[in-house]
Amino acid sequence: MASVGRREVILAESARLFSDRGITATTIREIGEAVGLNSGTLYHYFNSKDAIVSEILVSFLTDLVERYNSVVELPETARERLARIVRVSLETADAHPYATEIYQNEFANLGTLPRYTEIAAAVEASHDAWFGIVEDGVRGGEFNSGIDVFEFQRMMRECVFMSVRWHRKTLSRDIESLTTTLTTVFLNGFVPAPTETDGAPLAPAPKRARTKKIVAAPAPEPETPTGGAEDIRAELDSLRTELRAIREAIADRPDAS
Repeated sequence: MASVGRREVILAESARLFSDRGITATTIREIGEAVGLNSGTLYHYFNSKDAIVSEILVSFLTDLVERYNSVVELPETARERLARIVRVSLETADAHPYATEIYQNEFANLGTLPRYTEIAAAVEASHDAWFGIVEDGVRGGEFNSGIDVFEFQRMMRECVFMSVRWHRKTLSRDIESLTTTLTTVFLNGFVPAPTETDGAPLAPAPKRARTKKIVAAPAPEPETPTGGAEDIRAELDSLRTELRAIREAIADRPDAS
């Protein structure tokens, strides 16, 4: 096996072991056994385990940034370029198996790697590509200006690379469907598409606020008199009669004078 070919085998097997077991738990001896070399011979190709990790990540990120730059420079709409950058992300992850998983799993420890400066610069450049495309879309009226550009591109980017983990075994054949799903959900949402009338898309109906229906209490019915003028006269006559009887009773008392 040629020297260059042997290095690629070492990188591929190491990436698989690092992803499955973690960098710390993987030993040089285990890497050597996976590629059919003893530890001493392995050091002829890489002087440390960290050097292998660095090579895996730098190779992946350098390729990713180069592909991103080609997308950013295309004379297309922001929406088209965003869909392309999703596809390019998946294609690059497929071309560098387990690199995205290693980056995600070992993020907190990357600062100790010998080529961390290169890794950090490439990561920043990749983030700038995403941010620039989304910002162009907002500026041109293609995307919602009410949503924070940084948060949106970070959420979408993270979902793209997390989907690599979920589809690792079938990634090559899932790239097309994943690109469509991710782009559609983030740019169109999960609601049904509006229907069309006379060729013009209908705007979604405004959401109606739920209000509690207030039922007014029935107004009290006006009181009606229970009798007419004759009843009033009868009551007055009764009162006069009672008063007359009282006066007569007082006059008949022996002590009245």
